[in-house]
Amino acid sequence: MRLAVVFLVLLGSAWIPEDTYAQFRVHKSETEVARMTPEQRVEEACQEYARHGLSDSDYEDLLEKYIGRDGLKAVPYLAKVIEAYDPTRPEGATKEKNARSDAAEGFLGYIDSNVVRMRTSEEGRTAIEAMRALLKRMRAAHFDTSERDDERNRYDLVVKSLKEIEGINACDEAIRNSLRLRHKISLSDQELLDLTNYVISQDPYYPTWSERGEYKDLNQHNEAGNPIWYVIMKEPERFYNAYLEYKAKSAR
Repeated sequence: MRLAVVFLVLLGSAWIPEDTYAQFRVHKSETEVARMTPEQRVEEACQEYARHGLSDSDYEDLLEKYIGRDGLKAVPYLAKVIEAYDPTRPEGATKEKNARSDAAEGFLGYIDSNVVRMRTSEEGRTAIEAMRALLKRMRAAHFDTSERDDERNRYDLVVKSLKEIEGINACDEAIRNSLRLRHKISLSDQELLDLTNYVISQDPYYPTWSERGEYKDLNQHNEAGNPIWYVIMKEPERFYNAYLEYKAKSAR
């Protein structure tokens, strides 16, 4: 098949099947990606995932970086992609729309964990509503009780993503790990959520306060006897100070 396509190209054929042509789609350069609008970057990223999945992590990382920089500017377009997927209607339940929505949900989670909390802005709250509406459509299509693993797993992933966006996300887990490993402070889920809500009230962009890294805890081991790895903040001081402020105010 691949040799036949190459032969057609060499002959200058005017027709190549669309799904086959997508295999030869040339990625844009970083300069081209940088010149795009937020809407164009969302479209490029969602189409890339729909066509190729995670086959080119470098290009995915490039698009993710620029969508992260767009932040809330990208969110309305991500919400529209999610709204377009409707498993209750044939025209809305295509494989492409499913994959595009899956990608958009992932980018929303990325922005929420690395840039700004979704629930603090009008754009973010609109996207959250789009995810809630998607879950309703999935339940109407019986994804939650489906005998097909792909449908059930798809539903469960949206539930998990929405729970993180509305509550404790990966950034918050890294804060919890940092406080425990660096300062011997252990937080329950409720305590972490209370701290998260306090930090959000001070700066909804707190996920940008520090980069994250991996930490090997030599004092804890998994079932195989190997040290457990945790994700922590590389610069935890600001989070520790926010925790002290939170504790002081909650003690009043």
